[in-house]
Amino acid sequence: MSIAEALRDAEEIEVVTRGRRSQRPHRVRVWFAYDGEDIWLRTDRGTDWYRNLDRAGRCEIVVDGHRATAERVPVQDEGAALRRLVDLWRAKYGAEWVADWYVERGRVPVRLRLASGASGPRGG
Repeated sequence: MSIAEALRDAEEIEVVTRGRRSQRPHRVRVWFAYDGEDIWLRTDRGTDWYRNLDRAGRCEIVVDGHRATAERVPVQDEGAALRRLVDLWRAKYGAEWVADWYVERGRVPVRLRLASGASGPRGG
């Protein structure tokens, strides 16, 4: 299975950022949407992983044994991006699981794009 297939099928991904001071890995599992080009996430501005990503501009994602570097892509209109993400999540997870509060103030859309050279499943 390719990483693109894994991104289409997986429920969650692991996002690995590096601590701003410690440089130690910081791992979180999150809901996401993949539109065939970009990986879309949503978070609060104060989360450690977001602040790490904001500083570094890149992270590692792990999905179904695949590991890849992803680069943050700037979002011009956060409100429109959050609404797009909610629509993608509703299609993926079901409208009954994705409420309008995902678009509340303070929520930040995160758009990632895979860097070239994504690896295959670990151990295989």
